[in-house]
Order: sequence, then structure tokens, then C-alpha cells
Amino acid sequence: MNVAVILTCHNEGAFIEQAIRSVVSQTAANHIDEIVVVDDASTDGSAVLLRRLACEIPRLRLQRSDGSGVSMARNIGIRETRAPLVAFLDGDDYWVDEKLELQLAVLEANDRIGLVYSDFVDFSEPDASDAQLVTVRRFHAGTPNTLAEYFVHDAPVMPSSMLVRRAVFDDVGVFDTSLRLGEDTEFCLRVAERWPLQHVPGGLFFKRRHGNNLTRRLDVLLPVNEVLTQVFADRNPSLRPLVHKRLSRRYARAGHDCARHGDTGSALRHLGRSLAHAPLFWRPYMYLALLLVPWGIRDQVLRVGRRLYHGPTSHPRGDRGRPLTLRS
Repeated sequence: MNVAVILTCHNEGAFIEQAIRSVVSQTAANHIDEIVVVDDASTDGSAVLLRRLACEIPRLRLQRSDGSGVSMARNIGIRETRAPLVAFLDGDDYWVDEKLELQLAVLEANDRIGLVYSDFVDFSEPDASDAQLVTVRRFHAGTPNTLAEYFVHDAPVMPSSMLVRRAVFDDVGVFDTSLRLGEDTEFCLRVAERWPLQHVPGGLFFKRRHGNNLTRRLDVLLPVNEVLTQVFADRNPSLRPLVHKRLSRRYARAGHDCARHGDTGSALRHLGRSLAHAPLFWRPYMYLALLLVPWGIRDQVLRVGRRLYHGPTSHPRGDRGRPLTLRS
């Protein structure tokens, strides 16, 4: 089964070459039919670098978007490709070498599955020395009610981890260009209405944190989460009893993230909203208790908790100075 890989780039000239080369170096590179980079009106010199790489890499093609955002850029890539499977990679992320190989095996084994995704590795240092494996919720073809489970818990399904059948886009549509944030969640909710999702274990891509990330603070997603919650509950009446449960979890995560950024006031507000939606939900109480712990000790507790929850962070390093595959 052949794959079209769609990369998006908006002023990511410092990172996009690493992203592209992580695609070219895939162990399943023979399944990659085309690589399309959509430059979303970059002004940082990315275009010059991309033209050079296009001359060097035969399967690499360039498209241009007008700065309308990542949803439009991904949709252009979907429109300009023909392969039966589509994979996405943000210009500041990169894949481990076995990413496509492991995910292709899942889709080849079960033609009911519409989308596969994975865990990821979060990092911010240039050499990924602070890499942290992040495990996500594991949906599979046998999940009894994928839509309800995804609605309440999210995964999250990161775009750079996705491998999607083109038939899914034909069925549920492409990314919503009216959304500047949360477009991936909205898309996955539409997929979950009609197709099984399948998790593939392991940190199959590296997600880079830097100052220009749109979602560097989770609380910026809260307004769009409120809207999406209402939209999908209206479309699917069976989800209405789960609205408060979903919103409680979104506010709890945002509150915890604010606390990690040192914004105690916002953390308290969001955790209060979480409890207002679901007073018996245990997690906001735990986050509130952590706020009482001095920051230095709290940070150590969080580090230990993340290691216990997500697993070890040790990993080999490849000859290009980047970590290779992590297994969960």
C-alpha cells in the first residue's frame, strides 16, 4: 500500500530539513509514493531551503498556501496527492525510522481501521536531551464505542502520528479550515463517528516544543473545546450525558498545565471549573494538592510521576544525533 506524506511548513526553516529527512530515511520508504511540502506563506527563508531539497530528493514536491493556516495547508496536500494512504508531519516535528513500517502493518492487517496513531516523544532541547515519552489513550478496532470514548477522553491523536486511509477523507471530509486551533480534535471526532481508530504503541515521532508553538499553553484550547463539545453533542444525542465529564477533563488538564507554567491563578480557575462540571472527578483534587507543595519539590514529584506513567526516557542515538525508536 502506497503512502502520500504531507508536510506543512510555516516559518520552520530551522526544522523542516530534519522533518523531511526523517521521511526519506523510513524503513518503509519504498511505500512512499510522494512527499508534498506545503509552504504556508513562510517569510523566514524556508522557500529557498525547500527548493534546494526538492532538487535533491526526487519524490519531493512543493506546494504553496496563502497563510490561511495548517488546516488549509493539509487540505492542499490531500487534494494534490493520490496515494490510498495519507500521513502528516508538522514541519517542526520528525519521525523515527520505523514509524510507517509499524503503522502500515496495522492497516494491511485490518481494512476496517480508518486511522492509526501512536505515542510521541516530547522535547525542547535541540539535541532532544530532555526527551520524554508521552503515552496516549489506546483505541483499537474492538473498542466498544470509539466515539464516546474519544469524546470524553481524547487521546490525543497528534497529526504527526496519523496514517489515514484516503477513503476516510472521502467519507467524513477534510480538515475544517475555519478552526485555527483544535482542528485535529474536530477531525478525529468526525472519524470516530464512522471508523475505528487504532493505536500503535511506541513514541513514533518527536514533538518539538518551542516559543512559536500555537498550543504551548493548553488553556488556549479551552474555547474551541467548549464549541466542539456542544457541536458533537448536538450531532450525537448519545453524547449529551457525557458533556460535563468531557469538559471536566479538559479544564483539569489545562489547570495542571497552567500550574506547570507557574500561573497559579489560572490553574485555580480552571481546576475550579473542572470540579464544577464533575465534583467527583479525582484528578483536579490531586492537582490542587500539588499546588500546596513548594515548586522545587512539586517539580520533582511531577518528574517521577511522568516517568512512572509514561515509562523510561532512555534511548539510543543515531548517527545524525537524533534519538531512534522508543518502545512503550
